[in-house]
Amino acid sequence: MTPDLHEKNQGKEIDWRHILAGVLIATAIFSLDLLLPLGVADGVLYVALVLIGLRMRSKNFILWSALCGTTLILIGFYLSPEGGVQWKVLSNRAISIFTLWMTAILCLWQIRAEVKLQEASEELERRVQDRTKKLDETNELLRLESGFVELHKDIAVMSNETQPIGNTLEYCLKRICAHTGWPVGHLYLTSERYSLQLVPAGIWHLEDPARFETFRNITDVTPFNSGEGLPGRVIASGKPAWIIDVTKDPNFPRANLAKNIGVKAGFAFPIPIGDEIVGVMEFFSTQAVEPNGKLLGIMTQLGTQMGRVLERKRAEEEAKHSHEQLRELYHRLELVREEERTRMAREIHDELAQALTALKMEISLLDKKLEKNDSALRSYTEMMLEILDTTIQAGKKLVMDLRPPILDDFGLPEAIEWQAIEFENRTGIQCDIDFGNNGFALDKDRSTTLFRIFQETLTNVTRHAKADKINISLKNSNGDVTLQIRDNGIGISKNQISNLRSLGLLGIRERALVWGGKVDIIGTPNEGTTVTINLKCRPK
Repeated sequence: MTPDLHEKNQGKEIDWRHILAGVLIATAIFSLDLLLPLGVADGVLYVALVLIGLRMRSKNFILWSALCGTTLILIGFYLSPEGGVQWKVLSNRAISIFTLWMTAILCLWQIRAEVKLQEASEELERRVQDRTKKLDETNELLRLESGFVELHKDIAVMSNETQPIGNTLEYCLKRICAHTGWPVGHLYLTSERYSLQLVPAGIWHLEDPARFETFRNITDVTPFNSGEGLPGRVIASGKPAWIIDVTKDPNFPRANLAKNIGVKAGFAFPIPIGDEIVGVMEFFSTQAVEPNGKLLGIMTQLGTQMGRVLERKRAEEEAKHSHEQLRELYHRLELVREEERTRMAREIHDELAQALTALKMEISLLDKKLEKNDSALRSYTEMMLEILDTTIQAGKKLVMDLRPPILDDFGLPEAIEWQAIEFENRTGIQCDIDFGNNGFALDKDRSTTLFRIFQETLTNVTRHAKADKINISLKNSNGDVTLQIRDNGIGISKNQISNLRSLGLLGIRERALVWGGKVDIIGTPNEGTTVTINLKCRPK
């Protein structure tokens, strides 16, 4: 604060009581001076006027007090009664004037020092306020940057989770609304037929769904072409756009479709995949808001990030869809193979076996006739009968391998028991079977799946396990059927379990996955391997 400004401010604070007191004091001192002889130095009392000015913090009052006191001292020299030595009288008057002005100067210095101190204090306060303001701005910027970093991190984490695209985008809308404090977020996606047309994706975030129901209903049925509306501006320019008040904007058609759509300010940004814009995210506030370039810059970066998310998610979903198609194809091939096995087994059983049986009967009749007429040829007929017996047995074995009738006629437990007995007789590996006490019924396809998995597991035991005993259990619990095969062999390793070249294990898993089943394979070195298959049990 400058001295003049200080004086101006001090002038506003002048108390007229001080002025009146000064006038009365000056009058009293001057009256006393006129009554006392010249030799009495009463002029020094005019210092009181200067001190009043100091009390008032007024330089002008101090100067006028000093001048007034000096004048009254000089007037008193001429009007006071004579007395005392002349030079002493003059000395007294001079000392009074000197004291008066020295006091005035000291008071002025005091005021000046106080002014400078006040100015320094105000300057310090101003600097503190500036620093505080800058610190607040820095803290706010840091908060915004931290929020932006947190937003980026959350979206990155969400994008790496195994979530559908819709869930990921809905989460992005929610996080951006929380970051900006705007209550409405919506997604437009490009049309599959026209890349420059945007259609509502039906993905929203609404803090108050009832409040914005009208706006949502309008938006859900409103597509946009390039340059049309807020989303259309974005897809036309490839850049974010901001509308201060959508109700006053001529290029916001949705505002004309209802009396009150419930929103005011809006901004939108593109979601690109490479050079192609595949979507536009738009957000709305209930108040008119001036454009925020910093926010739009942040949203542009987020749009690029979400474009990568969309690209990756689409690739993942396409890969998942391809896997599902391959699994369906595998399932279809399995069904076709089982049907073909059943057909071949039926033809072998019904046609070839009957033909072989008929041929055996004819040769048997021939053998009996030759016994009486030509015993030398009987050795040939006997050899032919032996070959036929071997062929018939081979045909029966082939039928059982292709499609054991016991599986269709009696069900899965009996088929597994038969297969275990056959396996034990063929390999010498002991098979212990536990079917529990609870009965269950599986449909034909699931029964076939579990039976083929059981056969594949027995084959793996024969080839790799070096076991001499197998425990087999088949149980039903809470609507699930569980088949478990445990051997006492060398145990499968983790590398063998995860090896993509283990086609037998892959086949077991794929067979179970077709029905939403689960396969667990656990190996313990030198103790054996346990294979557990769980399928949902569905009645026939």
